[in-house]
Amino acid sequence: MAEDVGSLALSLHRALALVGAQVEAITAREGVPLPHWLVLAALAADGDLAMGDLVAGTGLNDSTLTRVVDRLATSGLVYRGVDPADRRRVRVSLSDRGRALHVRLAPDVEAVERGLVEDAPVPVVALGHLRPSGDEAGTRAR
Repeated sequence: MAEDVGSLALSLHRALALVGAQVEAITAREGVPLPHWLVLAALAADGDLAMGDLVAGTGLNDSTLTRVVDRLATSGLVYRGVDPADRRRVRVSLSDRGRALHVRLAPDVEAVERGLVEDAPVPVVALGHLRPSGDEAGTRAR
């Protein structure tokens, strides 16, 4: 009989806290809080994004994301501009400085993530397909 591991939601929440703490220990060396790293990583992976896409991609709520992008823009790590295809939308992209910061931090972050996956008691890769739908992205716990 398989060992009862308890609530999946609780287990995932604990895993998220562990990953977040370990990643932030790395990014904090450069003064980058975890929410800022999530935005930098999303932009590095996907290129310039609309704010709504960043909400979905990072799991940050609208108001938190706005504050994070404001701080990243003030620090010169991202650019923010009007979407030429739809002037009601704001798009965000990495600046050269933001890209350089991501390049410096990403190998250490990836090493921590790899170590956590390798040490996981369950195949974490199987969870990689989980993506929130548009409605779920804005209602997750913050």
